Amino acid sequence: MANKKETAAQTECGFTSFEESVKQLKTIVSRLEDDTVALDDAVDLFSLGIDALAFCKEKLTQTNAKITELKTGKNGKLVEEILDI
Repeated sequence: MANKKETAAQTECGFTSFEESVKQLKTIVSRLEDDTVALDDAVDLFSLGIDALAFCKEKLTQTNAKITELKTGKNGKLVEEILDI
């Protein structure tokens, strides 16, 4: 289940996954490198790129905060433990 912060970030910029926002960033960079983009369109693309970048950064921060550690359980089998840092 998504937490309130994640849901707000998704609603604010319209991205629902890290992969989607990276794909959008690549498209934006490609379009900005095109010499035929009008100035107003370039500014809009730049703004969208900032939003996509912020979304990616937030997702990476959330992911880095959760590290899975493998431990040997009492029965000798490996057990995953999620550590919140």
